[in-house]
Amino acid sequence: MRKAILELNSLLKDAKARPVLLMLSGGSALELLEGIQMRNVGKNITITVLDERFSRDPAVNNFSQIAETEFYKKAERKGINYIDTRIHRKISLHALSRKFERGLRAWRRKYPKGKIICTQGIGEDGHTAGIMPYSRNAKKFARLFENQNHWVTGYEAPRVRTEYPKRTTVTFPFLRSEVENSVAYATGSRKRKAVRLVLAKRGSLAKSRGRILREMKNATLFVDQSV
Repeated sequence: MRKAILELNSLLKDAKARPVLLMLSGGSALELLEGIQMRNVGKNITITVLDERFSRDPAVNNFSQIAETEFYKKAERKGINYIDTRIHRKISLHALSRKFERGLRAWRRKYPKGKIICTQGIGEDGHTAGIMPYSRNAKKFARLFENQNHWVTGYEAPRVRTEYPKRTTVTFPFLRSEVENSVAYATGSRKRKAVRLVLAKRGSLAKSRGRILREMKNATLFVDQSV
């Protein structure tokens, strides 16, 4: 994890003169926030999530969890902006997705030369961001995650696959075209197979969503053990 934290700090330091959208993943990737040096964080930064679990429970909702970290509290005191995906009222999954997309596009319009940096985790099932195993039907999969007109999609994953089936997540086109740098982090022996699928010369996004790292502009994967 130390190398991943060093990379993230280096990226933030180098981008201090530019507007930055820092998109954070939940799960084990939250551990990276503990090592961010606050001298690299200023009013130039906007914070949001890379994906959201559709839940009003603050122990489940990704943005709510991030907002409770010491990193976020310190960053807020320094005047950072944010794109909030907490669920404050009765809002549907798809309405939240549209709201999230409007927030991302508004940021890009305001900062056409701004830099997007994200943290990404990789799940045991090979997912990254909120792009979970969904369907073996290639058309259904592409309709949700490969639509060139959408940066965000909302959907319900099969319940047998995940504890939190309702998701709002960025799409593959967004990860390819908009994210300038990604710090990806996978920890634990149970993720060894998923990491191997990411690193394999051949494979598909439908079977291993984490392989999107290979198609992004600048993505670096850090692991805590030999694969």
